[in-house]
Amino acid sequence: MGAVQLLGVQKFFGTMEVIKGIDLRVDDGELVVFVGPSGCGKSTLLRMIAGLEDVDGGEVLISGVEVSGLAPAKRGVAMVFQNYALYPHMSAYDNLAYGLRRSGMARADVDSRVRETAALLQITDLLPRRPKAMSGGQRQRVAIGRAIVRKPEVFLFDEPLSNLDAALRVEMRSQIARLHQELKATMIFVTHDQVEAMTLADRIVVLNSGRVEQVGTPREVYHNPANLFVASFIGSPAMNLLPITRGEDGSILLESGEQMIWPGGKIDGPPGRALTLGLRPDRLSLVGSDQGQISGTVHLAEHLGDETILHVQTAAGRALTLKCDGDAPARLGDLVQIGLDLTGACLFDPDGRRVQ
Repeated sequence: MGAVQLLGVQKFFGTMEVIKGIDLRVDDGELVVFVGPSGCGKSTLLRMIAGLEDVDGGEVLISGVEVSGLAPAKRGVAMVFQNYALYPHMSAYDNLAYGLRRSGMARADVDSRVRETAALLQITDLLPRRPKAMSGGQRQRVAIGRAIVRKPEVFLFDEPLSNLDAALRVEMRSQIARLHQELKATMIFVTHDQVEAMTLADRIVVLNSGRVEQVGTPREVYHNPANLFVASFIGSPAMNLLPITRGEDGSILLESGEQMIWPGGKIDGPPGRALTLGLRPDRLSLVGSDQGQISGTVHLAEHLGDETILHVQTAAGRALTLKCDGDAPARLGDLVQIGLDLTGACLFDPDGRRVQ
């Protein structure tokens, strides 16, 4: 399998620069997920690696070879699309075999490769069927099989699970994870779904407006976001963001007037420095009336079985999200007191950069 390297890669649509000089390396055998909001450039970047979009600046290297000028078929990549892209008039067998036949492979070798791939994906019984006789999950497995059967250096997945229902998404997510372990393949996976990103990735690439905001393991981007964008985008529910100032003694002064000590020491900078405090929803809790740092009114309670997500609006108009026990007593309209646990908290400067 092959490593993928991007060196200063750019893409323009007319005069608009949509991919802005991206440098990135995906190691051999790694599963990297591109994640970001709609329009951030993640699918465009994937298509540039595949050769389906021209590179207007920089270089794309696969296994150390510059491929920017090569046709897609000569790059050693295989792509799985959101819409399956199966030939409707062909059986699953013929969909898998088509590319191999076009390459001139011997009939016996084609049959062996197709049946080996079908067994790996547990779709042998689907081989005689046409796409219209399959479910969405079955079609997607055939589409993945069409990529596997070519034995490419790099697999590219462009939001392949977005058309599936929730149960099938979970099933296919585990299937892709299993395939990655068995094939030891280099894979790049594009999604807007954070659960897919967090559960599948060796590393996550967080994109925004054609730029890379952060690259790291799922734990790194979740617990140590590089900036406000990553902090607010990664995590479901999202990180709570509260304006604070630095006290005279290096403590935190909340908007409510409450004072808190920063774990392990003092906040850097001069007194009165304006900052943003970031806290994950599980760092906020319901407390007694004399223990809370912030008060607010419950606007929504999402009861999810073993946990409850509370959406609270503070007296200052700030929206906060708490992840509580499933038996949390708070209900819509309740006035609640909220305690803050600064363990694992983040601080950001006015430009959105992580400072502590």
